Amino acid sequence: MSQPDHPVAVTQYGPVRGVKKTAATGVEYLNFQRIPYCKPPIGERRFKDLELPEPWTEPLDCTQQGPSGYQFNKLLNKIVGSEDHLYMNVYTKELKPAKLRPVMVWIHGGAFMRGSSGTEMYGPDYLIQKDIVLVTFNYRIGAFGFLSLDSKELGIPGNGGLKDQNVALRWVRDNIAQFGGDPDNVTLFGESAGGCSVHYHMVSSQSRQLFRRAIVMSGCTLNNWSTAPRRGMAERLAKALGWNGKGGEAELLKVLRATPAEEIIKHQDLLLTKNELENRILFAFGPVVEPYVTESTFIPKAPLEMCREAWSNDIDILIGGNAEEGLFCLSSIKESPAIMDNLKNFEYLVPTELELVRGSQACQQYGLKLKKFYYGGSQPSFDNREGYLTLMTDKLFWHGLHRTVCSRISSQKPAKTFVYRFAVDSETYNHYRIYFCDRNVRGTAHADDLSYLFKNVFSPVPDVGTMEYRTMQTLVELFTNFATVGSPNVGGSVGDIWQPVGAKVEPYKCLNINNGGVSFIDLPEMRRMLLWDSLYKREQLY
Repeated sequence: MSQPDHPVAVTQYGPVRGVKKTAATGVEYLNFQRIPYCKPPIGERRFKDLELPEPWTEPLDCTQQGPSGYQFNKLLNKIVGSEDHLYMNVYTKELKPAKLRPVMVWIHGGAFMRGSSGTEMYGPDYLIQKDIVLVTFNYRIGAFGFLSLDSKELGIPGNGGLKDQNVALRWVRDNIAQFGGDPDNVTLFGESAGGCSVHYHMVSSQSRQLFRRAIVMSGCTLNNWSTAPRRGMAERLAKALGWNGKGGEAELLKVLRATPAEEIIKHQDLLLTKNELENRILFAFGPVVEPYVTESTFIPKAPLEMCREAWSNDIDILIGGNAEEGLFCLSSIKESPAIMDNLKNFEYLVPTELELVRGSQACQQYGLKLKKFYYGGSQPSFDNREGYLTLMTDKLFWHGLHRTVCSRISSQKPAKTFVYRFAVDSETYNHYRIYFCDRNVRGTAHADDLSYLFKNVFSPVPDVGTMEYRTMQTLVELFTNFATVGSPNVGGSVGDIWQPVGAKVEPYKCLNINNGGVSFIDLPEMRRMLLWDSLYKREQLY
């Protein structure tokens, strides 16, 4: 029985009971958490493609949040999580509105190794002010989500985490109308590895037509970390856990299936070699080009090739990043200042996808070109780290985003591409910079924009009238306008200033969001983008 404070929605698998809540912004909404979208991927199902849930008849208690996937939590300094963590969360104002509402589906980030959809970081309080339905969910991360084996018989080609996301999107399509959401008006959005995931759904035929629009934040398939190099990570992990190297991948898999999850987490973060770290390989397990093709293959070939023929060249998107994304590298150079001394001639910062041999003349020339551009005649050191951090902003984030914009323009399709740049610098609300980089530096670090879209545990809602409050309302308005009608401008306080990129690949404009408000300007990073463009042959760019 549905009661006003404990509403019941009926999914295709069975009924779920939620709870009525009041957001920190004062808005009342209905909260459904921990809705199963698959069988738990435990035991023999570890690493395998998901199986759909068994139906149930009595209402499931979906009033409390589920656990995260297993991971090392930096803030708590310990391993947390559960393998039984694949659940949906739905936040809605009413189950039976007069007209079904736009749906926004969020994919969390965390370098494909960490993160969750938990309200500690992704509370619905800001977005739920608007008439949308918000969906968040967990997917498998680390080795559990991205182990890749060559053997077709074993059926673990990789990208399990992305395939989980695809199953979640199908759940939204089939069930969201029961929560007041319009399955024909879904906007997929995500940040960092979540933004990269959104872009993978845009280019993979597996997710064709599962959403109508997309918002790609600080990560995309053309970033040089979007695919993990196939460097025998499964074998390395199994050997670290005691495998003797005999019996091939079938024995390797037995070892990994029998190992407690905590042990896998302990060892997966230690797999990267000094050489891989020097080449700025960021994680051991992530998306891969799959070793063989089947009906369920998610990434059959290089992302660049997928972008050229992507079904999503026909849908409208918002895409952008933060002004000082590279600040997230500050903690690693504070821990080991030697990183700055070892840059030498910047050879290791040349993109690996250019396939230049380290030590070759061409690679040295490109390295020196980067060094001269970011450092002029001076020598890099910890004291003048700004050049390095700016370079990392461009290498790891902005150049991939720029290439994605150019790729969409060159497809000659009429779909709109709106570019934004987030440059809000708050002493109190840029939480990623404050808690994970350095509270004494300034700038807009990677993930600082999240504090203005989602309520998190770090701070209360900003006071009305403050710059932070205005930023939160502006970002929420732009994103929900786009999700509702396909234009970020319509009916909002910004006016009609944010225009999509034109039909020619040339310097383009972005909506710049900073402490003073919003303005529509030439992308300030364009000169830097053209430098990186110059390292690539035309057919390597987009």
